[in-house]
Amino acid sequence: MLESLINGIKLVNFTSLDTKEIKMIYNWRNNPKIARYMINKSIEWNEHIRFIDTLSSSNDKIYFLAYKDDLAIGVISFVNISKGSCEFGIYASPDLRGMGDLLMEVVVDYAFNRLCVKEILAKAFMDNLRAITLYKKFEFNIIKKDKDMVYFSRQWGGVGLNIPIFCQERLLA
Repeated sequence: MLESLINGIKLVNFTSLDTKEIKMIYNWRNNPKIARYMINKSIEWNEHIRFIDTLSSSNDKIYFLAYKDDLAIGVISFVNISKGSCEFGIYASPDLRGMGDLLMEVVVDYAFNRLCVKEILAKAFMDNLRAITLYKKFEFNIIKKDKDMVYFSRQWGGVGLNIPIFCQERLLA
């Protein structure tokens, strides 16, 4: 099983999910609480399965189901992954509250310390005030706005932060 453990949160790669997990994510993704903030408001089952199948051959995106203990708490994705940057997405289980901080801690840690990027990008619909507030709380800066979206960036860096050894070669190349 392809998984990682970050800050007590287990990340299970979508490519190794079982049928029950795939169905749960499909139901979450089409739940009105989550779907209203997605670009594609609804997805069909076959589309969902095809998408997961494409992930095994993709080099520029990775999706995880996040668990706290044995409870599935949300989904974290990284897309447009390059040497310098990636864009993330998150959503929590529609039945849970207060998972945003946990998921964001994992996003920042994974992007900077596993993907070794220098910049993390994100976007949120203008009316998604919870996401906008959460991203700002985690030191993401607004870099652009249009009529529908707010775009964010967070650069790697900070006083006392050391680049992990395994990232140094990639970042300096």
